[in-house]
Amino acid sequence: MRRWLVLLGCFIGMALSTPAILMQPLGLFLKSMTTEFGWSRTTFSGVVAMASLANIIILPIAGYLVDRFGPRKIIAFGVVLGCVSYAAISQANSYSALIALIMIAVAAGNLASYPAFMSLAQRWFDKRLGFALAITSTGLAVGVAIFSYLIAQTITLDGWRAAFVTVGSVALVVGLLNVLFLVRDDVGHGAVVSPEIAASADARETLMAALKTRDFWLYTSAFTLIIFGVVGCNFHLPAMLSDRGATPGWIATVVAVGAAGSLFGRLVTGILLDRYSVMRVASVFFVGQAIGFLLLLDGLQWVLPASFLLGAVQGAEVDVMGYVVARRFGKAAYARIFGTCFGITLVGAMIGPMAMAAVFDRTGSYDLGLMLLPALPLIALLLLWRVRPLLRHEAK
Repeated sequence: MRRWLVLLGCFIGMALSTPAILMQPLGLFLKSMTTEFGWSRTTFSGVVAMASLANIIILPIAGYLVDRFGPRKIIAFGVVLGCVSYAAISQANSYSALIALIMIAVAAGNLASYPAFMSLAQRWFDKRLGFALAITSTGLAVGVAIFSYLIAQTITLDGWRAAFVTVGSVALVVGLLNVLFLVRDDVGHGAVVSPEIAASADARETLMAALKTRDFWLYTSAFTLIIFGVVGCNFHLPAMLSDRGATPGWIATVVAVGAAGSLFGRLVTGILLDRYSVMRVASVFFVGQAIGFLLLLDGLQWVLPASFLLGAVQGAEVDVMGYVVARRFGKAAYARIFGTCFGITLVGAMIGPMAMAAVFDRTGSYDLGLMLLPALPLIALLLLWRVRPLLRHEAK
């Protein structure tokens, strides 16, 4: 019973994490903030790039801290520091101040994010690892849906500054209750370590050994391409729909459908990974991403299924990454290896929105970007084909 309560805590924690309340819904602030400050969309996309840079820096550090001090302590610090920093973004009055505050919020908040909660889940579960990681990451999709609605409504009624204060306050209260009553550390189980790093004696050596493998870099390269496309597109999706005449209510619906797709992708992917190969599971979702980009070229007619498909692959990508890191490299330095892998892939999240913004600012439309993006998931699949299959005993 205890491990299921911990899994519930992981679910809630990811629903309150920085990716759920800040990174993914950040596009909802685009039009109101660019209107108030007179920024271009490329300028505002620079905020996303700097936030992603903060992610790239902090995630390996967060992984190290989780492995060194345990998830619960680091999660508690992340909840307090992250939510307070998030609320402080409401005080930004210049572009430089906005970038600084968002980078601080991202760095602090990610202490209570993927490395901590994914590490906590894999400590308690082994045979049903895919399912546990799916439930954990599903919390993110639920959080995006809830907080996107809250942000959109608050911006409409009280402005973007009030949205940051409201969401930060809610996340702080719920996050602290979650740490107090549900999140618990455990001594863990024996790590499932691949033969090429089995001789490593400590966490640092395990991380170094992982970085020397070809598989690590093939995985990170493939996931970087997926994140480049989906984050670059989804960040601009609210503005893209507004340009095409969509109402605020319709935009909120599309965002909610994307969150539902993410929920579907995270949950289904984890379950499938316990039964089928990584390549089969990834193929379904990566091809779906390519189709989603193409559907957006047809105006508003197919935007709901497109949003669902793009949300699904954004959810599936994290589950696949978390699963292969645990099965390939074991549990001894899981948070560190996962944090490093995820941090590297976020280079795509840093560049993607800026690339789409540059396309819009130069052509007055996102169509060129939407025509080029489908190539990325196909290249990612080719990279995954070159990864050594997980050994049979590793996939149990």
